[in-house]
Amino acid sequence: MTGPVFNFDSIYHSRDGNALSCSCTVTADMPFFNGHFPGMPIMPAVAQIEMIRELLEEHADWNTIIAGGNGLKFSGRIQPNDSLTIRLQRRPSGDISFSVNNRDTEVSKGILQLAGDTLG
Repeated sequence: MTGPVFNFDSIYHSRDGNALSCSCTVTADMPFFNGHFPGMPIMPAVAQIEMIRELLEEHADWNTIIAGGNGLKFSGRIQPNDSLTIRLQRRPSGDISFSVNNRDTEVSKGILQLAGDTLG
């Protein structure tokens, strides 16, 4: 994907700058829904990671180069017109833990390693 795809609303930064949360509504015209899957569009895991990367790039003063992940779980479906809540927490290592909720249900979570980034 190139260029911003996601629109983030209700952006909240913690006082210490190490937490960020926002809402995001996915729409049917987002490019990753094309062919994934015909008749039952589902947001792929790679698009969820891209969503987090875009959020970091647009609204955080953190590194945006994702180098890897641990404990990644994509356990729920995200479909067109779903309203998501995204929460990021920067850890002392510089990695971030994330969770994505679709209304009241957690649909993905994990830890993303950011290349060469540490706190302090």
